Amino acid sequence: MYVTLAIEDRLSDAVANRLIADYAPGLQVFETLGFRGSDYLRHNLHNLNQIANNLRPVLVFTDLDSPASCPPALVQNWTQGIRPSPNLLIRVAILEIEAWLLADRRGIARWMALAANRIPANPESILDPKRTLVELANRSPNRQLRQAIVPRRGIGSSRTGPDYNQKVSEFAASHWNPETARQYAPSLNRAIIRIAELNARLDA
Repeated sequence: MYVTLAIEDRLSDAVANRLIADYAPGLQVFETLGFRGSDYLRHNLHNLNQIANNLRPVLVFTDLDSPASCPPALVQNWTQGIRPSPNLLIRVAILEIEAWLLADRRGIARWMALAANRIPANPESILDPKRTLVELANRSPNRQLRQAIVPRRGIGSSRTGPDYNQKVSEFAASHWNPETARQYAPSLNRAIIRIAELNARLDA
């Protein structure tokens, strides 16, 4: 069964594809839309819903971003004025998708060559998971990792290094253990459950 994937950025794409590969082996990505942040997804949700109604299931991955909100409120806000298709699946990471990666503490620690106790134990309580990931990388003895992920001093105002998305996406695709991470990131666990349910329903 083919699905359409709608994501915020390259990292979200890597995470989504990893979850589909691990928990929905019956699904194959037909097309990937987005790469323009959450506003693009929100403004195009009507079109995505049309795809889900008439062509193929749609999986949407976005970040909550604000601790003052919650996933159900975000979904309700996005779906005002439309009747969501049962084949439209919106999953929301708390607060950023980096929290799902940090939830695999041992995996992050091995990748960065750091002690596991330096990785936060409750990633979904972190107000800025992206910044936390960058700060951890800055402590890594791996020079190549630091140069890719940590922003260069005095060069622009970027929060991340020049190859942040590429390097962290590589971790998500090849080193991350979502089965471990789901135990420490409830929003990830819910996403995995819903993706597996969609796979089972479409495969029935």
